[in-house]
This record gives sequence, C-alpha cells and structure tokens, in this order.
Amino acid sequence: MQRKHRYRPPQSAQAILQQISQVVHNPVRERFELWVAGDLVGVLGYSTDCVDGKRTITILHTVLYDEYTGHGLGTRLMRGAVDYVRAQGARLRPVCSFTKSYLDAHPGLVPLAPA
Repeated sequence: MQRKHRYRPPQSAQAILQQISQVVHNPVRERFELWVAGDLVGVLGYSTDCVDGKRTITILHTVLYDEYTGHGLGTRLMRGAVDYVRAQGARLRPVCSFTKSYLDAHPGLVPLAPA
C-alpha cells in the first residue's frame, strides 16, 4: 500500500520573512528596529514632543535595506510604531512619506497631530 503525500507548496519569501522578523522598540535611540534572523535590516526613527498640550510622536524616516523591500516588512515596522503611539495615548505626526501613505491607506488608526 502506497502512502499518499500531500503536496505542500513552498512558502513565499514574504511569509518566511514575516515569520523570522521582529520589531524592537529602542527608546534610547528613538527608533523602532526591524531584525531578521539576527540582522538589523530596517529602522523607523521618531521624535517625541508636546504640541498643543498633547504628546505627539513625529515619524521622521523609515529605512529598509533594498533586498528586504516589497515583502511587507516596512508595514510590519510601521505597525509596531502605530501600536506604540496607541499605547501611549499620543498623536502621530507623519513626516516620512512611507508613513503618510500607510496612514492614507489605513485611516483612523491613530489620532493625527496638526501638520
């Protein structure tokens, strides 16, 4: 009797990278770091200040090594920052173009600060 083997399609590069990536908040350097298999592959820098009496977090830049772009890792990094802003009860000011487009595609995630 032959045993039938189920065919499992190989995982996509995006799925594998999502599984082995980790977003780490580094408050000393005011950034979120994206680590893949022990290597730092991206950062999202921010600054914190008080605007109109409310805590405001300004996303300054998002940088990802070219070979890691196009796999949803920038979005994963952005989600880490948005979760942090929410947990702090702060407002977000997007200066970075990636952050602006992310928030345009996902309206209402966090309160935005005036530009």
